[in-house]
Amino acid sequence: MALGGGLMFAVMLVAAVLFLADALRNEAERAWAAMPDVVVQRLIGGRPAVFPLADLHELDGIDSVQSVMPRTWGYTFVPSLQGNVTILGTPPEIRPLSLSEGELATGRDLVPGRHEMVAGAGLARFLGLDLGDELGLPSPNPDAPTLRLVGTFSSSVELYTSDVVLCDESDARALLGLGPQEATDVGVTAINPAEAHVIAKTILDRLPGTRVIERSLIGRIYERAYSRRAGLVLAASIPALLAFLVLAWDRANGVGPDEKREIAILKAVGWSTADVLWAKLAEALLVSLVATSLGLTLGYVWVFTLGAPGLRAAIAGWSVLYPRSALTPAVDPGQIFGMLVSVVGPFVTLSIVPAWRAAITDPM
Repeated sequence: MALGGGLMFAVMLVAAVLFLADALRNEAERAWAAMPDVVVQRLIGGRPAVFPLADLHELDGIDSVQSVMPRTWGYTFVPSLQGNVTILGTPPEIRPLSLSEGELATGRDLVPGRHEMVAGAGLARFLGLDLGDELGLPSPNPDAPTLRLVGTFSSSVELYTSDVVLCDESDARALLGLGPQEATDVGVTAINPAEAHVIAKTILDRLPGTRVIERSLIGRIYERAYSRRAGLVLAASIPALLAFLVLAWDRANGVGPDEKREIAILKAVGWSTADVLWAKLAEALLVSLVATSLGLTLGYVWVFTLGAPGLRAAIAGWSVLYPRSALTPAVDPGQIFGMLVSVVGPFVTLSIVPAWRAAITDPM
C-alpha cells in the first residue's frame, strides 16, 4: 500500500497536467475557430489605436475576401473584481449570439436600443447578478448608460465569454469612449482561409502603418503558450516520479526476512524459480496497474470535476475570471497508454530483479 500510494500520487500529478493542457488546447481551438481569418488594427506610436471607418474603402475589391466587419470592443477595469471586463458591441442587424456561436444558459437575446446586456456566466457569478439587475461599468464617458442583464452565456463557450459583456453597438461605443465613425479593429473573413496570408499582405500594402493578425498565428500562440507552461510544470513534477522509482528500487533490493522466508517455503514445497518470478510479476503488475489506474482517475477528477485547483493558474495564466469556467474533457488515449507503459514497465522491472536474486538462493 505504501508503494502503491506513492505511485498513485505521482501518476495523479503527471496525469492532471496532461489532462489540463489538452483540455485548454481544446477550448482554445474552439475559440480560435470563431475568430475572423484576418484582424486589422491601426497603430499609432507602435500601440493599437482606434480604426477610422473612413479607411474601410481601402479594403474593397480584395480578391478572396468574403466580408469585412468593423468590430467595437475593448476592456474596462472593474475595481471590485480587480480585473478587466471585455465589452463587445454588436450591430443591430446581427443576432448577438452568432458572434460566439454559443447558446444562452438563461434569459434571452438582446433587443437593440434598450440598454441591455448578455454577460458571461463567470462574470455574473462574480458580481452576483441576476436577470433584470442593472450594472454600471467604469467608463471615460460620463453619459455612459447603465446596462440591464437579460441573459447569460452557457458554460460550453465560457473560454471566450466568461468575462464578456455583450451589448448593443451604440452602448459599447458610449462605454468605451469611441466615436460613431471609429472602431476598435476590423475583422476580415476569407472565402478560402488558406489565402489569408495573401489577403494580409494586400492589406498591409494598402494600409501601411497597420498591424494585420492572421488567425493561424493566434492558433500557434495558443499551442506554444499551453505547451510551454505544461512542460514547465511537468519538468517540476517528473522528478517526483523518478524519485519514487528510486525508492521502489531501494525497497525491492532490501528483501526482508519475512519475504525471504516466504520464498524459501515456496521453493521447499516444490515451486521453481520461474514460479516464484511469475508470482512476483503478478504482484508487481497488480500494485502498479491499480495504483496507475487510481492515479489517472484522481487526476481526471482533479481537473474536470474540481476544476484543477492549485494547478490551473500555472498553466492557464488568464484573468481572475477565467478559472471559474468549466473544462470540457479532452483525453488522448495515446497518452493514457504511454503513461501505463512508462510507469508499469519500470516498476515491474524493479520488482522482478530483487525477487530473482532471492529465488535463486538455496532454501536453507
